[in-house]
Amino acid sequence: MDFNNLEKNQPIVVRLIKNSFSHERLFHTYLFSGSRGSLKMDAAIYLASLVLCENDGACGKCEACQKLDKWCNPQLFIVSPDGEAIKKEQIELLEHEFAYTSEKKRVFIIQNIDKATLTASNTLLKFLEELPDNCYGVLLTEAINKVIPTIKSRSQVVSFLPISSIVVKDDLISKGIDIEKSAVISKITNNVSLGNRYAKDKDLDKIIELVKKISICFEDKDNDFLDFVKDGSFLSKMDRDKNRMFFDLLVIIQNDKINYLINRKENLVFQSLEYTNINLTKDEEIEIIETVLKFRERVDTNANIDMIYTQMFVEIGRFFE
Repeated sequence: MDFNNLEKNQPIVVRLIKNSFSHERLFHTYLFSGSRGSLKMDAAIYLASLVLCENDGACGKCEACQKLDKWCNPQLFIVSPDGEAIKKEQIELLEHEFAYTSEKKRVFIIQNIDKATLTASNTLLKFLEELPDNCYGVLLTEAINKVIPTIKSRSQVVSFLPISSIVVKDDLISKGIDIEKSAVISKITNNVSLGNRYAKDKDLDKIIELVKKISICFEDKDNDFLDFVKDGSFLSKMDRDKNRMFFDLLVIIQNDKINYLINRKENLVFQSLEYTNINLTKDEEIEIIETVLKFRERVDTNANIDMIYTQMFVEIGRFFE
């Protein structure tokens, strides 16, 4: 498995894990805390590669490492939320697996440990207290404040720095993605892997073009946004994540306008737009951002998507009365 990206972006974490392993001072339970895309899972697999490797640790060549690379190593156990939560039954199953005596080292990884139910957390505490000496665990979280204190106290907490948007942008450009699209993607995710998936997503291309058109409409006092009904109809057929993306890009492009108006052109994301056609004032552009953000929050509810857009454009239209 290639850990170059991890070493480049989380060097302190890699050094901590590597030094602890080489000095035989690994903790039996780690709690990796950091924002989405900060490579916590990569680091967990790196730790597993050190522990389970048949040679000197994370060699990438032995059978154990090759199986890890294919996510099929029988000594690695991964637990993810079942629906919206990690349930007691999942921890009991993990406990059952580790109850068998084995001379081989084993590693478990629990994703989103902050989503564990109270009964699951209590079961996990008991499991951690009885963990065999040749077993190691990594708990991952994006919300460490939601992890119960007793679990934190039984774990070695490792904090991950957020990945810079520049890293995502440069990675995409190096793979042949045009500069503007790379810049746009780097603003909606700091996850390199997710950024690469977005780069291949045709839906994102459609959303970007729609956002550009709508942004131009915002500057036209005679436009009643009827074009959105026709050109943006595809959004109602997409999932909520794609609709959130549309709102996020609207905010980004409005920020571009403000940066242009205050002469910070070096911060522009949508380089292809003609910003000299801006007709609204800086305060009006800010009001539009505030309106967009207000309606973006409603995407997380069960409100009808089409109704959200209709209400948002009606409210924005009042700026032109």
